[in-house]
Amino acid sequence: MTKRYGIDLGTTYSTISWYDESRQEVKPLPLESEDGETTSLRSVVYYPESGEPVMGEVAWNTRKQVPERVIVGIKRKMGEDYQTEEIDGRRRSPQEVSADVLRALKDNAEIEMGEEVTDVVITVPAYFGERQCAATMEAAKMAGLNVLSILSEPHAAAVAFSIEQNSNLTDKHVLVYDLGGGTFDVTLIQPVIPAAFADNNNEVQDLKLNTLAKDGNRELGGLDWDEILIDLAAEKCIDQFDVDPRLDPRNAAVLHDNCEKAKRALSKKPAEMIVADLQGHMIEVTRDEFEERSSGLLLQTQMRLEQVLSEAEEKHGITRDQIDVLLCGGATRMPRVKAMIQEVMGSEPLEYRNPQLLVACGAAYVSHAIDPQASIPLPGPGREATEEGEEKTVRIAEDSITDITCHAVGIQVIRADENGERKPFNAVVLERGVVFGEKRDFVTETLFDNQAEVCIRLFEGDDQDVEECKHLMDFRIEGLPAGRPRGRPIRTTLWFGLNGVIQGTAVDLETNTEIEIHYDRWGMNTPAPAAKPATPQQPAAETPAPMPMPGSQPSSMPEASEPEAEPVIEVEFDETPVLDVTPMEDAPAEGPFDPAQPYGEANAHDLPESEVLSLDDSTPAPVEAEPQDAPQAAFDAETDEQPSSEEPVSNDTEPVAETTPSEPAPAASQDDGSDQDSESNDPPEMPKPLKLY
Repeated sequence: MTKRYGIDLGTTYSTISWYDESRQEVKPLPLESEDGETTSLRSVVYYPESGEPVMGEVAWNTRKQVPERVIVGIKRKMGEDYQTEEIDGRRRSPQEVSADVLRALKDNAEIEMGEEVTDVVITVPAYFGERQCAATMEAAKMAGLNVLSILSEPHAAAVAFSIEQNSNLTDKHVLVYDLGGGTFDVTLIQPVIPAAFADNNNEVQDLKLNTLAKDGNRELGGLDWDEILIDLAAEKCIDQFDVDPRLDPRNAAVLHDNCEKAKRALSKKPAEMIVADLQGHMIEVTRDEFEERSSGLLLQTQMRLEQVLSEAEEKHGITRDQIDVLLCGGATRMPRVKAMIQEVMGSEPLEYRNPQLLVACGAAYVSHAIDPQASIPLPGPGREATEEGEEKTVRIAEDSITDITCHAVGIQVIRADENGERKPFNAVVLERGVVFGEKRDFVTETLFDNQAEVCIRLFEGDDQDVEECKHLMDFRIEGLPAGRPRGRPIRTTLWFGLNGVIQGTAVDLETNTEIEIHYDRWGMNTPAPAAKPATPQQPAAETPAPMPMPGSQPSSMPEASEPEAEPVIEVEFDETPVLDVTPMEDAPAEGPFDPAQPYGEANAHDLPESEVLSLDDSTPAPVEAEPQDAPQAAFDAETDEQPSSEEPVSNDTEPVAETTPSEPAPAASQDDGSDQDSESNDPPEMPKPLKLY
């Protein structure tokens, strides 16, 4: 069986590990560093003037000489429209920088294992959203890795702890308190092993992880404690030596390095001396000073912990005495963290021998057991033979781990506010807490005759105001049948795949045909598989000639003299209340709202050069097409599987395939022999369809 690997892609440190079947244990692979071999690689990248990027401890120490060439903590920017500062005239996306870190892990592992490393399971924080998971998949693709699964870090921690401790947690729930270098999560998980082996004669047990509640902050972690200590040390340096080491980039790098070491030292002793700058100024910081100054950060984690505990009791009837807290992440080694949890829970938390490696070990177990034929013998007492002489082993099936969304996802609709003014609103489709794989349907209609493309804007957040939500992507439905009047219904189905990435299908209800869809993230247009007949579950049209929908005409092209009804947006949800979507009867002269553009901003997205379709008799105004930016690499969110090996690994500067909207048929001329220079009463040629829904 081909070896598979688990990767903990961290904000400050990253680790790659694998499960050794012969020794029945997980082995983090050794990585090169300035001090020899280590099991964790600093997630820091140095871009020299010439040569390949340098990662790890060397890159970290290079900050003291050329800090402007070193990138630190890029994981916090994953999924955002962010570019690094220019280095040699080039900016880099978080995916590119993360790909360099992953490539270093891959290269080190190939040297150690003597074979190609391709298939991996990568962990992400539980509070990562759709864009962050998609960006992680894209970074892995750039690094030449095939991602078998994106695994939540708390799930990885729970897998490793339950297997290695051989714990039967039937009567307890596990709450993973994960405080890493750059992110924080708190996740409540149902019992890990469902039944004691003594109660059955099966040689293999399914390991189950069901997520009940979670909260977190993807911009809170050990780096923030570092900043607190840096400011405290700098203030002491100013008081004692009248020098602020933060003002010089090289001194700031020295201070950061020494404060990170001092933070670890303060977990073991009451005070520590810190070298503040290159000049050798030394100051002393005590643990009490540090804990007092950083108490606000710890309080933020406590509040989220209390929130999950309250949700567990209100929604699931689970009390605190039914929960064990498992510490995960290097920052949990700070004594005050353990003391706070003991105060909140009334009991000591569970501790792993190395909380920093817990996630990487869990990823390795899952990467091995993801094969349906694979299983993992339990260590320690779990290896004792049963009465039948069989080992106690566990397996991780495809449905063993269930996760829930941490953010709601909605679509943009237009309706009137309390003042009667038409505005965009966010209508939630996938609510917060929905289980991965659980599907939601809604129906939209075409707005124009001969419309060939529909665009649905997706937002992250449950606020009705789209300005308070984060734009995720444009979900484009392309290749609609030509020559049809407006008002034709399209059923769209959305769900979160097991990798935390949104997937979807679209079916033209009139022809019962699945329509081609594209995902447009960060300005990228990612094609999905070609259209195909819908599955039998989709209802077929009952009559050959469907009844006209509201706002449509029974004929394929309206007569030139026949006035058109105003377009209607209609959105329906199965087994849920119909959205309050106001028909666009009072549309302004410049045309209906285009969901492919932010409300009130003209030409925010690149559209084909065309005319804007007017809703009245005024002359359509031309729209100038803006120049296209260089397309970026995209992750195909249609399936959890990676693209085939025939596709080249792309990066942000390589072109990707784009799909042009179908051209509508021009209106027929009423007089073929008319003078071309004379004024004509013929209807104008239909413009290219706007990206509407």
